[in-house]
Amino acid sequence: MKKHLVLALFLIMFCSPGILYSETLPALVSASWLNDNLKSPNLLVLDIRKIEDYREGHIPGALSLTYAAWRTMGESLDCQLPHRDELSDTICSSGINADTYVVIAGNTDLVRQLVNATRVAWTLKYAGVKRPAILDGGYKMWLEKNYPVTKDWVKRPKSYYKCKWNKSVLATKEYITSHFKELAIVDTRPEKLYRGEVSDPMLKRKGHIPGAINLPYSLVFHRDGSFTNPDALKYIAMHSVGNDQDKGIVVLCCNGQFASSWWFVLSEVLGYKNVSIYDGSMEEWCGDKDAPLVESTGGK
Repeated sequence: MKKHLVLALFLIMFCSPGILYSETLPALVSASWLNDNLKSPNLLVLDIRKIEDYREGHIPGALSLTYAAWRTMGESLDCQLPHRDELSDTICSSGINADTYVVIAGNTDLVRQLVNATRVAWTLKYAGVKRPAILDGGYKMWLEKNYPVTKDWVKRPKSYYKCKWNKSVLATKEYITSHFKELAIVDTRPEKLYRGEVSDPMLKRKGHIPGAINLPYSLVFHRDGSFTNPDALKYIAMHSVGNDQDKGIVVLCCNGQFASSWWFVLSEVLGYKNVSIYDGSMEEWCGDKDAPLVESTGGK
């Protein structure tokens, strides 16, 4: 009896697709890695492209849930987290459980599409998903490698996962003002916006938060839609926010979307432990006439 049990366990472990443990897996996965692990029972490829793109072809087993499902519009703010009930419903309808390893696949032709993926990763992290990952180079890279494509519409059984809200990845205006001296504030907008040399129609005022570091989101990506080499990103990070991985870091942009690029790099790729996004970002900050701003053409 014991011999039969040992044999059965051996067959389960070595003759069936392996379980992936998200805590130990990379945040950025290559198309070849994904192809090798596609049949893992707890891997979910989340396709965030438009439905019409998904219908034309997608990665086998990928679930379609467009970027729009992962954000909402606030009363006065452009891009905000969905309400918790709505986000919880989205998570469960996706079949995501506590042990699901989610790999996000999107388009990579436009920078906005690239930060859609990092924004979804941040939203999943907020909902308690331990290690959301992104397909480096997106669906286009999958096609370039000539890996299999299907047009089958994928449905997954609903899960009953109870989201464990990770509030540490979400910064508020009140948090920034009360911890101002101890935080590294990273402004991911283009340099001219950061310096106040040009205006953004979304913002009521120009400039940046005093002391904020400018790390434009464009540094994160290559022109082909893949991520900049992690060693290069690490060099940039160490020479801007330092190498203290416990330091509090808040990243922001105009509305919280593009900031997700550097959140993903700092938190998920480089391992900084206390990184959050100011979801209201400069849209909220500039809307407060008493919130301090600096206009600069020669430095911070």
